[in-house]
Amino acid sequence: MKIILLCGDQGNQKALANKINKKIKISSIVALTQSLNTDKNKRNLKQIIDRILKAFGAIITLSIYRRVWFGMLGYYEKKYPSFPIKPILSVGNINDQAVLDLVEKEKPDLVIVSGTNLLKTHLIQVIRKNNGKIVNLHTGISPYVKGGPNCTNWCLYLKEFGMIGNTVMWLDEGIDSGNIISTEQTPLAGHESFFELHIKVMDHAHDLYLRVILSFIEGKELNNVPQDSFQPSRLFLSKDWGLKHMVFCLINFYLFFKPDSKYFTSPSVPNLVRLED
Repeated sequence: MKIILLCGDQGNQKALANKINKKIKISSIVALTQSLNTDKNKRNLKQIIDRILKAFGAIITLSIYRRVWFGMLGYYEKKYPSFPIKPILSVGNINDQAVLDLVEKEKPDLVIVSGTNLLKTHLIQVIRKNNGKIVNLHTGISPYVKGGPNCTNWCLYLKEFGMIGNTVMWLDEGIDSGNIISTEQTPLAGHESFFELHIKVMDHAHDLYLRVILSFIEGKELNNVPQDSFQPSRLFLSKDWGLKHMVFCLINFYLFFKPDSKYFTSPSVPNLVRLED
């Protein structure tokens, strides 16, 4: 079976690639490299102001988010300093012609997506043309918490600790909107530090993704549940994550993220799609 991994080039993505390749041979890796993104400096005035406000927010919150995020990437980078096989391509946009050409040539049975920009319709069609399947990982429980920049932090801001978890889905053109294969809450004790919480969510995401991929390789029939089967469906956007959200996320974490908290113990997820269902 031919498998292509489309992913970012950060430590958590290298960790995922190594975990998958340890169980299943990856045919090719395409790495999305931010330094190659020619559009990253093309920002309008609103985007510039938004970046300034978020930088101010980072100062107010003592750069906790930045330290935790880059600390997590460093944690994985130490354990997995390189990809298990050398990426066949490094691109600034996952929809580059070089990726299309690779897919046309390789005709993969499975394309695994993690940490890239949105795949456009043409790339999706090229993958599916030869009956290739596309799976996607979302570090949040869809459809209840979709989007970014970090769904765990949105859950903390909302005091919906039971919504912290991960989703594996069949990829479509939308933002975390594909039909669901499996959703799971991340097992948490309530004693985790802010850093440990994010590590646990990411480790759980990798574990869930690997179990789904192994099930696919073994020929098991996977769930294909439309997200509109569940409510509420909420999409959170990175541009909406501001100073208020940063501050209250931390307040809620330090005051209420405890085993005896009603926000921690009360079930928050109406329905989960189990891998074994």
